[in-house]
Amino acid sequence: MNLGDYIKQEIEKQGRTQKWVAEQMNVDRKTFNRKLKTDYFTAQELLQVSKILNLDLNKLKESV
Repeated sequence: MNLGDYIKQEIEKQGRTQKWVAEQMNVDRKTFNRKLKTDYFTAQELLQVSKILNLDLNKLKESV
């Protein structure tokens, strides 16, 4: 599983939407969607996503 798929799965599991996460990160929904598809996140963005979704980065690392 790649990083984008893992994040999408977690968003769905929590009953959230990609739009909601994008808003929390202050990025455009299309930009966030592109990051999920291309699997491209900066370290700062990964920290933001982990805080927003309450994810353990070690678990995230093991899953991808």
